[in-house]
Amino acid sequence: MPIKNSGIRVDDLSKELGKFSLRDINLEINKGEYFVLLGSSGVGKTILLETIAGIYHPDKGRIWLEGRDITDLPLKDRHIGIVYQDYMLFPHLKVEENIGFGARSRGDRHRIIEVANLLGIGHLHSRYPKTLSGGEKQRVALARALLTNPKALLLDEPLSSLDPQIGEKLRAELRRIHRLTGVTVIHVTHNFEEAFTLGDRISVMSEGEIVQVGEPSEVFRKPSSEYVASFLGIENLFSGKSTRLGDITDIEINQIHILSTAQKLGDVSISVRPEDILVSKKPLESSALNTFDGKMEDIIDKGTVVKLAVDVGIPLVAMITKISFEEMGLERGMSVYLTFKASAVHIF
Repeated sequence: MPIKNSGIRVDDLSKELGKFSLRDINLEINKGEYFVLLGSSGVGKTILLETIAGIYHPDKGRIWLEGRDITDLPLKDRHIGIVYQDYMLFPHLKVEENIGFGARSRGDRHRIIEVANLLGIGHLHSRYPKTLSGGEKQRVALARALLTNPKALLLDEPLSSLDPQIGEKLRAELRRIHRLTGVTVIHVTHNFEEAFTLGDRISVMSEGEIVQVGEPSEVFRKPSSEYVASFLGIENLFSGKSTRLGDITDIEINQIHILSTAQKLGDVSISVRPEDILVSKKPLESSALNTFDGKMEDIIDKGTVVKLAVDVGIPLVAMITKISFEEMGLERGMSVYLTFKASAVHIF
């Protein structure tokens, strides 16, 4: 039984839908939390969202919203708003009518105008959807969902059809709206930037299962499995065999030894974030336990930062600022030193 002030709780939820199935989903989302479901296409994010919303009924398990079992309630009685990536606006209705559709008994024109102004679209009330930009359509869809004062707002890939610049603006808008309303949000996406910048916590899904839940920095820096690390595009991902050296773990990878403060023995995978690696033309005086010399194989200019691929016996990728790169005068083929702390080596 969930606590009374909890947001959304899913207990042992399973759902078969054609050839696809959700399997034993357990999830607890705090009241007022911005929670992101992250995963590639086809892993079950939208089906989970729609099952929470009441569009599908689970084959097994229960769904709770603020302490109330809503598993058997229809969508209209769940106090949940849902917004899809294609907006689902009525082309023959004006903006004001689209916002107010389906909420006649719970809101009047004053409330419609209030919500429209909150979203910055009050001046569009007499326009039709075909005259709106993608960002404006998304704001109309959000306004319609917020009009009913939902206890939870479910967003299915809300920014995926927008160009990057508009998407960035709407991310900021979603943060502002969440801060002002305090509504519990579940946001489905495959976009890492959305997950990292919006989520209080995120979960990674794979093949109908949730494989990791945590704060964005925790998930991105400490993936729980090789699948999560690979999906997140984490570089410096290796497999090796670890042994203990006093308080330190020694991981051997192709006769290269990397030291970690994490404790896991045997066959392991490790990852090191590129931004945790220091680059120098001479050995650094540092307490960091991992120092390697190698040859610069590639340089990838990414604007304000530069990605360096260095062969130290295994291929390591480091990330440095453009200023540091230019000050050191680094070039392909040059010998460099890489240094990183044992605490920067994540083992799983």
